[in-house]
Amino acid sequence: MPGETLNAPAMSRSVPSVARTLPRCLLYSIFARIGGSGLDTDAFETLRASYRGGFLGKAIAYDNRQKEIPASLIRSLRWHPVRLISFLDRPYYYGAKKKYLDWIASRHLTTGRYDLFHSWSGDCLRSLKVAKRHGIPSVVEIPTWHRDGGKEKVRRPKIAAPTENISSFQRWKNRLLLQRKRFIEEYKLADLLLVLSQKAANTFRVRGFPEEKLFYLPRGVDVERFRPGKRPQKFRAVFAGALIKRKGIQHVLEAWHRLRLSDAELW
Repeated sequence: MPGETLNAPAMSRSVPSVARTLPRCLLYSIFARIGGSGLDTDAFETLRASYRGGFLGKAIAYDNRQKEIPASLIRSLRWHPVRLISFLDRPYYYGAKKKYLDWIASRHLTTGRYDLFHSWSGDCLRSLKVAKRHGIPSVVEIPTWHRDGGKEKVRRPKIAAPTENISSFQRWKNRLLLQRKRFIEEYKLADLLLVLSQKAANTFRVRGFPEEKLFYLPRGVDVERFRPGKRPQKFRAVFAGALIKRKGIQHVLEAWHRLRLSDAELW
């Protein structure tokens, strides 16, 4: 069943020996679904932990495909007005969807109900501004690297944007795109940035971000629930992700070349 994890451990009711300070009411937003595969699973596991911790206030996402967390705690945007422009190319349509999600989350934050905001890079510029105004701590997850790729200085040639021969419709479409400056501003506004690797953390360090603003949280696996299957005769490795530098495909290819395996496959 989508969103359900096989052999999930039972909810622990024991009181921890060391007292921890937890938020009272978390607002979580993500440009994905709750429950499924890929990022949908990440969202589900995050919300499962906050729900079991007793501090999940509301989650805003584009669908809800799980049953453990009550639907009353999840605002599903499955039927949203941005569908009316779904005929646009993906960068414009996705940009519009992310900005709509951001607008909805920002409205929730203005209620004063929440004391922690958790979102993802590219999804939350307006919401972060509202959180700052209301003194609400914020956490932003960075799924890859710093937008500038870890370079100390990025030289960007100044190209005058042509204003002639551009229709008003094209200008409107361009406003839907997620520009680089949006991500950079989110980095600055967030109180804490979650990064998935030390390499990702370094791309922020070289840009002057302090250590106390970076939190290294690698993706893990519960070895009590997931175990390797029977070893096949032929070694086979699988890379799942876009074939772009930010996803690290170049490191996979370099490592594979250096291994020089005689009877193996890379998918």
